[in-house]
Amino acid sequence: MVNAIRTDRVAHAYLFAGPRGVGKTSMARILSKALNCQKGTTYNPCNECSTCNSITNGNDIDVLEIDGASNRGIDEIRNIRQNVGYAPAASRYKIYIIDEVHMLTKEAFNAILKTLEEPPEHVKFIFATTSPGRVPDTVQSRCQRFDFKNISIPDISDRLAQICKTENIAAEEEVLQSIAKYARGGLRDSESILDQLASFCHEKITLRDVYDIFGVVSEEKLSSLVNSFIEKNPELSIEVFHKILESGKDIEGFIDQLLLYIRDLLLISVCKEEPNAIETVSGDLNLLQTQSSSLSPETLMYMFQVISEAKTKTRDLLQQKVYLEVLFVKLATMEELSPLSSVLDKIEGMKKMFEGNVEETDKVMVINKADVTVPVTPEIQVKSEISIPVKTQIQETPSHNNVVLDKQVSPDISFTETWNKAMIELQKKKKTTWALLQNARALHIVDSEAIVEVPKNYLIHKERLEKPEEKRIIDDCLEKVIGKKIHVKFIVSKNGFKAVDNKKRGHGVVQEGKSNKLDDVKNEPMVRKAVEFFDGSIVNIKEEKG
Repeated sequence: MVNAIRTDRVAHAYLFAGPRGVGKTSMARILSKALNCQKGTTYNPCNECSTCNSITNGNDIDVLEIDGASNRGIDEIRNIRQNVGYAPAASRYKIYIIDEVHMLTKEAFNAILKTLEEPPEHVKFIFATTSPGRVPDTVQSRCQRFDFKNISIPDISDRLAQICKTENIAAEEEVLQSIAKYARGGLRDSESILDQLASFCHEKITLRDVYDIFGVVSEEKLSSLVNSFIEKNPELSIEVFHKILESGKDIEGFIDQLLLYIRDLLLISVCKEEPNAIETVSGDLNLLQTQSSSLSPETLMYMFQVISEAKTKTRDLLQQKVYLEVLFVKLATMEELSPLSSVLDKIEGMKKMFEGNVEETDKVMVINKADVTVPVTPEIQVKSEISIPVKTQIQETPSHNNVVLDKQVSPDISFTETWNKAMIELQKKKKTTWALLQNARALHIVDSEAIVEVPKNYLIHKERLEKPEEKRIIDDCLEKVIGKKIHVKFIVSKNGFKAVDNKKRGHGVVQEGKSNKLDDVKNEPMVRKAVEFFDGSIVNIKEEKG
């Protein structure tokens, strides 16, 4: 536009589009000053002459500001059409600034269209709108359109600092940043918030004043809530949520803040090379980086989706509270999500592995119903016969076809009994973790460390079990049984060992003396590879009828 003024190529109509509070009407007044300044048409008006001052005060007779929302009918537009034929009274151009032009009726747009097609040389139109999609294409095609964007948080914060310095307002730096975030890109909104805070506070504006007046949830509580999701601690998530409600915060505003916080975590998670280039709404970038490293992008996207649905599905205050309580428990107990492509890759790899093993197999292990016995429960079915391919290099005994494995030193019997009791507690608390430990065996306790051995082909299980949240659950179960704090430590067996005898572990476990064939199945190479690929566990052997 500066170049247009320099080269005298100013259009007869402009359309300023953008969100509220970003300076559309202010820019229209500046352009009016630039065109009508008494010192000549210039991109840098003097702001000293009578014309500039009258435009600033809004009482210039040649620059008419019209509110499109309250003057939207065809009669008002007809008056404009009648008046455009008259020359300006004192200025170079007669300028019509129509704010919220999208509010005009269809008939009003049709009435002004002819004037836009053949305007007099002394008339300029400047339209401002927050919804350019509602302005007819026939009108837009006759205007030069300029799109205004949201103002960045640092720019708003700097402008507020200038205002505080000019008006002698004492405010902390964190206050100005919080106001800039709360304004969401609108400078006018941020100035209104600062004005309200200045009239409310006597001496100095603090961050606590911002939280109290506008019902903003502190970033400390938001980060604590997200930490409860990371730590798999539903009790903490409910505690933080109740504290937010007890402080009188608006639920919908809190959900909006939580969505923005998760958005920041997601952007940092996917933009790891240039995290500093991301304009985050939250303040502590180091904390965001730490939390984003503990959550996968798929998990963050799922959180954003379900929380957004929670906002739209519930409107009643009590119903929102109950819905969010259940939702936060769900988010605090869910497992990490993986990309679908990785699951498909595992399936494809599994397919190729089985195809290769079938070609190399020349013997089949047959397990009869009499060889495998499981507890009688409604959930478990037993196959009468299972055929499992066995590689030629695995030895078999003539009588039972058992897989011959290397022998190892027997573990501490007293600790084994303690470990079995802890497994009963773990099964009640988290069955997925309990299932991962079905092929592990307890050895002994050394210096407050419970040494537990896993087979060397169970590295995937070991990696998962060594996650902080999994070890914390196992440690809690050991502490409940032993009576003191014990930390579990997993080691890998070098020579391999037979699947541990899971006697006395309670419901759903094969009984003593009846698990030989089940152990053989668990240690069969192809079965082990299937378990490793899908990070699963063998629960039972089903009977095939017919």
